[in-house]
Amino acid sequence: MEFYPEDRRTQHRVEAAIAIRVQGPCSSGHAYDDAATTVEVSRRGLSFLTRHSLALFPALTIIIPGHGPMRSHEGATDFFAQAVVVRSAENADDELHCVGVRFMGATLPVYSAEGLRRTWLKHGNPAIYNK
Repeated sequence: MEFYPEDRRTQHRVEAAIAIRVQGPCSSGHAYDDAATTVEVSRRGLSFLTRHSLALFPALTIIIPGHGPMRSHEGATDFFAQAVVVRSAENADDELHCVGVRFMGATLPVYSAEGLRRTWLKHGNPAIYNK
């Protein structure tokens, strides 16, 4: 049997509280469309908190307002990505689920702490924080 370290992440993560929209099926199979806040962000995925239970492996749509491609005369568009749920853990203390998703095909173009801060502050999105 092989030993796997607890943290097997391949991408650098940045702690960031960013408003997102999540759409897809919840664990009961019903349609899920909700606002959430990220906990961590990387080029290939993110984690967020939600009150909904999400099963592993269904496809979701993740929308990050104001972080898509820049368009002349319009500014930044929204970032849209298909993602798969790779982690879902319930925190019994506050009834929140921490859900980790991996983007399928898409990548966030900016993922350093300073790059996120500059981008979201410029476009008026919610607070970014670092430890």
